[in-house]
Amino acid sequence: MKIWRFAVISIISALLTCTMPKTTEKNMYGFTVQNWRAKALEVAMNLTHLGQRFTLKEDSFVYDEQRKIACVADGITRDFLDGSVVTHDLKGVMKFLNEQYPSPSPAREAADICTKSFMETKSFRQANGLIGEYNHEKGLLETNYLNRDLAGCTAAGFWEEKGLIHWTFIADSRIAIIDKNGMRFKTPDQGPHSEGRSLYLESRVQENGGWSNSKARRAIRKDYRNNPEDNYFSFGVLTGEETAIPYINDGKEKLDIGDYILAFTDGMADIIFNGNEPNPNFIDILKNNPPKLEKFCRGKVNTEGTLVVYKVE
Repeated sequence: MKIWRFAVISIISALLTCTMPKTTEKNMYGFTVQNWRAKALEVAMNLTHLGQRFTLKEDSFVYDEQRKIACVADGITRDFLDGSVVTHDLKGVMKFLNEQYPSPSPAREAADICTKSFMETKSFRQANGLIGEYNHEKGLLETNYLNRDLAGCTAAGFWEEKGLIHWTFIADSRIAIIDKNGMRFKTPDQGPHSEGRSLYLESRVQENGGWSNSKARRAIRKDYRNNPEDNYFSFGVLTGEETAIPYINDGKEKLDIGDYILAFTDGMADIIFNGNEPNPNFIDILKNNPPKLEKFCRGKVNTEGTLVVYKVE
């Protein structure tokens, strides 16, 4: 009885702690937020496997304020080890607790490889190659597109140089610039279900029963991911495949004093935007009360999201 009381108190304490804002008044800062269900599951996994350390976070971010460079990456969630789709219902929770999800997660490791590489090279092309080497080392190149799928991530990064912000992104990790008048620039969402299209509604996916069906997931990962020959439904992921390269976007924008540069993963999109328009509540807190921004985002996030902010001084 005492063990369960301790577990409950620990979970409540962790949840209360994770709601405390950590952002301070800096020109560059970043954070990853999870919803309370994901955080509670993570705490429960660590309590039921004493001596081990589990994390369900598959986003990664790195920034260097002195060098004015930052990168975020979103590791692509895996299937359970038995090849079934990841869910967060009771059945899915029990699978997590019974270690049916890979730990450490190849998704998180791919994201960490990407952010670290970008800080050294300012390029996702090199990061893609390193993720390919990781997949080779882990024996994932002989993929079945389910529980032995390629590890991969989407990503967005930027750096300032000579009054310009140089940016790069792939898929639904993105860059935005907010100035005194609002959102001046944003990269498009090029993920699998964006800009008025949804791969999950494509006929072959629907015929195979949707995302929860293994045939549909295999089709998405095999036929639509990193397939430049399909110009409509295809999308890019840094998996080490050469066919990921065409999906990497690069550009640059002029900067002004007071601009805010955002790099964020797709989990932040519904917080930063209301549909296609910027969320005025987000912008207000960003500009006028940045120490509260992390708490605001945590209260709105669906599962997990990552944001790095750089204010130009």
